[in-house]
Amino acid sequence: MKLFGIEIRKTPSNTTVKNDTDSIPLSHYDGGDIFYFSPYMTVGEMLANTTLASCVYIISDAVASLSFNVYRNVNGSRERALDLPLYRLLTRRPNPDDTPFIFKKKILLHLLLKGNAFIFVERDRNYNPTALYTLDPSSVDIKKTPEGEIYYIYHTSTGTYKYNRDTILHIPAIRYNRLKGFSPIEYATHSAKTGLELDEYTATYFDGGIHSKMILTVPKEVTNWTKENSDELAERFLKSYGGKENANKPVILNKGLTAQPLQLGGNTDSQLVELRAFSEKEIAKIYRVPLFMLGKDSAKFTNMEQFNTFFLQHTLTPWLVLLNQYFSQLIPSWMQDDCYAEFDPNTILRADANTRFNNYIKGLTNGIYTLNQIYAMENLPRVDEPFAEKHYMQVNMAPIDGNGTSSDSDNPDNQEPKEGNPDENNDFSNPKQEE
Repeated sequence: MKLFGIEIRKTPSNTTVKNDTDSIPLSHYDGGDIFYFSPYMTVGEMLANTTLASCVYIISDAVASLSFNVYRNVNGSRERALDLPLYRLLTRRPNPDDTPFIFKKKILLHLLLKGNAFIFVERDRNYNPTALYTLDPSSVDIKKTPEGEIYYIYHTSTGTYKYNRDTILHIPAIRYNRLKGFSPIEYATHSAKTGLELDEYTATYFDGGIHSKMILTVPKEVTNWTKENSDELAERFLKSYGGKENANKPVILNKGLTAQPLQLGGNTDSQLVELRAFSEKEIAKIYRVPLFMLGKDSAKFTNMEQFNTFFLQHTLTPWLVLLNQYFSQLIPSWMQDDCYAEFDPNTILRADANTRFNNYIKGLTNGIYTLNQIYAMENLPRVDEPFAEKHYMQVNMAPIDGNGTSSDSDNPDNQEPKEGNPDENNDFSNPKQEE
């Protein structure tokens, strides 16, 4: 059924009644009764909407620019697990065709536009991942065996392939009552469709139309005027005076014809600009992209650090947490308690030079950073000196020992006083003794 040109359909629910109370309801797999209220749009149509394309590229480029590492917990702290195969795949080369940036951006594009990311995991004999390939979400179907096992069907031009859950890493963007995910725009495609239609109308208005609607009047003396004559006249008139190249061309009529502008509501009266702005705000709201990043509003932040923090917290963090949790599943099960995959958002939180170096000074003089840690954050070479690996506090810049207090050996002022006469080692004589 269609309402106002928008398709409304309801997925058929499974009415089969089972007595097995231990089995999972089928609605958990097929989505149950899910209500759709959106026109279908292809990826090309969605990206033709400049606002939607901008939101998608802003998010995908920001996430793809972050470093994605694998860490291991060691004695209460963490270090990069350089020996794990997954670390090499995420930081060096996921597969022979993609760089880490392209690989991460493809995953975000699939999630933002299609709601699912399917990754084929190639493994060696020891079950370690050796390559990661992204699959087209539109070509993947999720099925379930009678025993309840999930498997995936991948349709390609060369054939159809079947994979089990150990071979496919499936990341859903939004999961509601079914295994296959939804994209943020899937239930609000009408916003993108409206914006695209407004763009098409604007282009048609300036490229192919006559900006002033005209009424052509035939003289009363013409009695044998037919519909074919009207169609021919309208076509010739539009061909001669339509389009932006003929916008200033004068109208010349013959045979007693007259032309009169038709007073209809123009684009100002129909609020074309307001409608376009409303469509842009709706799409930006769906993807939670601040309008000032789209050039539609002024930023109200005092510095770049606040701007980046706002963008990270409200836009990127949900996607980063989602990817962290799913990619951590690629780590062998016996190592998942100590190892995990995680994005590093420090590049986004990087402040301006003045603020950044003031923070370094505070961190160094309060025992937070070592000198080599600051050099590493600035991509500078390490200092091969013992003092560069020590933490310092402000009082006399004394090294901090394991108990959090200054060491006596490094701070002579804190040494215990020696026993005996305090003046026996004094080079100055006692005036009273001389008297």
